[in-house]
Amino acid sequence: MSLREYEKLFKAISDKQRLRILALLMKGPLVVNDIKTVLHLSMSTVSQHLAILREANWLIDTKQGRWVIYSINPELESSNSIAGILYRELKHRFDEDESLKYDRMILEKIHSPGVTLRDQLTERPALDD
Repeated sequence: MSLREYEKLFKAISDKQRLRILALLMKGPLVVNDIKTVLHLSMSTVSQHLAILREANWLIDTKQGRWVIYSINPELESSNSIAGILYRELKHRFDEDESLKYDRMILEKIHSPGVTLRDQLTERPALDD
């Protein structure tokens, strides 16, 4: 790996919001709007975070009609690279984090049948930074 590739790798996981995005995507593919709704971030902020994660090869994107679906790069699951090792460690640790459990609960709620936009926009309780 080049120095630039190390820089991209560690930049991608050095931000709390990007870690939260990774944690959500570890549960399955998502579109930007899902991530925006769960994290209460603007569309442009989510897009910037996704671009950084994609540039570091943490994510792949697939276009389906007008939607872009983001998912974890499947190569990370079996890779012995530093990124693969970090991915597997993060995946294990993410399951234990309370704020990430809350994010997943919100995601499950917005994917439930009959959930309205108003339900999705309810205020999120304060969580530790």
